[in-house]
Amino acid sequence: MKRETIIPMAHASIASRFNKAVSLEKDRKYGQALKEYIGIINDCPTYRRAYINIGSLFSRMNRLNDAMKCYLAALSLGEDYITHFNMGCLYYKSGMYENAVTSLLKAFGLNNHFHLTMLVLGLCYSRLNRLDDAEKSFKRVLRRWPHNRVAMTALSFIYFNRGMYEHSLYYVDQILRHATTKGNAAMQALKADILLKMGRYEESASEIKSIKKVVDGYKMFDEFIQSVPVDSLSDRYGTIDEKIHKLKRASKVDPTQLISLSLCHLFKGDTDEAIDCLFKLRKKY
Repeated sequence: MKRETIIPMAHASIASRFNKAVSLEKDRKYGQALKEYIGIINDCPTYRRAYINIGSLFSRMNRLNDAMKCYLAALSLGEDYITHFNMGCLYYKSGMYENAVTSLLKAFGLNNHFHLTMLVLGLCYSRLNRLDDAEKSFKRVLRRWPHNRVAMTALSFIYFNRGMYEHSLYYVDQILRHATTKGNAAMQALKADILLKMGRYEESASEIKSIKKVVDGYKMFDEFIQSVPVDSLSDRYGTIDEKIHKLKRASKVDPTQLISLSLCHLFKGDTDEAIDCLFKLRKKY
């Protein structure tokens, strides 16, 4: 939530107290700041800046009803886009998406250059399953904020769910191109799924292998598999390598043997080959 910043007002004691409260808030002395803001309102009930900042504090404290009362009080003294935006965010956090849309549209009407309004509006439309409106909102965000990850992620899922895989892949690639390595596993997983839906099986398998190398869960699984002694997998039917050799030949005639072949590679610790076998099977069917 955005709050008012210090605005010097010469010879105005209330303004001086307000500046003091803002300073306390910046120093994370929230209790003292709140006390000062309330004191200002008690002495000057029409000082709307104090209502806005108290609303922001209450929102961060998850006291949403109290925050809403403060914003409504501020609006009764005059309109501004930040207050409508903050109310829209409160409605969104409360799951009241229709109300959030109403407040956010008012904020947008007062200031159509504040891109966060359109971003939250897009999220509201998504929650309401108004996906055409959500798409327009997120695209509008990207026109002003070209690499906004939230907007690109939302669009990638919207298009994926519509079966518009080329469009979805475009935004996933944009995210992966402009983001840091951390937190990209989910996007790589989505990309693997998109490529699979498009029939680009080798590329999909490659993405999964890449995820496997960097995501802790995959690395832990790999390490566990590789810790199993290969010798313990030998039995009266032959060693694991002999089984792999036989299954490779059998799978050329009967593709369902690829499942057994995948498991053998997995037991041997060669997870890349195991993944390749499963994707080969998928291509056959």
